[in-house]
Amino acid sequence: MGVTKEQKNLYNERVKSYKQGLDEIKKEMAMVKGMGKSPTLQPYATIRLAIESLKNATIHAQMSRLSYRILKIRRDEVLADAKKDIFNSLTDLLKLVGSDVDESLTENKERLPKIAAMTPRQKLELLKGFRSVTDYVQEAMGPSHKMRWSFPELHYKIAVLGKNIMDFKEYERSKDPTEEHYQDRRALLQFIVDQCHFAAQEYRSKHELSTKEVTDLQSVRKMFELIKKIQSMTGNRTELEKITTSLDSVNEKIEAMMAEKKDKKKKI
Repeated sequence: MGVTKEQKNLYNERVKSYKQGLDEIKKEMAMVKGMGKSPTLQPYATIRLAIESLKNATIHAQMSRLSYRILKIRRDEVLADAKKDIFNSLTDLLKLVGSDVDESLTENKERLPKIAAMTPRQKLELLKGFRSVTDYVQEAMGPSHKMRWSFPELHYKIAVLGKNIMDFKEYERSKDPTEEHYQDRRALLQFIVDQCHFAAQEYRSKHELSTKEVTDLQSVRKMFELIKKIQSMTGNRTELEKITTSLDSVNEKIEAMMAEKKDKKKKI
């Protein structure tokens, strides 16, 4: 059964407010970009633009949900725009604070002054924003969407962003539970650990259900290695033992796959 004229009219009427929202965000982003021309304001302009991009992504996902609810048509083009909004804002922030997942937990010390005015709570809320909007867009697409397996990369980037905006030295110095940011620092650290676990599971699912590629398991390993660094710093022996076991297991799987691949090449 095709879409009726009444359905089209209803959708066009309802979608107006979403389009107006996108126009308002576009104006706001233009203003922020102008502010970002100042070297001292550029880091905060980048953060502000990322927040506006998350709003953009949310509206795009809402437009697709509205279309599906009224017209029974999922708007792949606006869902692709939503995913692009998230990806681009993550990429810009990682350029600001660093995208290296392999460096030690304290090697971000030279980049942290760029975002010195951000409190641990604000950092946590930024990461939560990325996670919730990413989940929302993914839900709008549905579990069998063609873009399903592009999302592990987004979750990986969120984890890396968390690692590179966290002041781990400050965390280690913070021993007083009554201190203003004590609880927020611990909540931020826990979010990063949880996000690493989630990104690892996403890549493992991608490997098992889609690609069978060793590169996906190597991304799992990167996340486990980051968790291990964090648990080593905190001295949580129980969690350290668990992640060490998980890391050993994925390393064995990677080695087995690499050996099998090498054997196949020899036989050719």
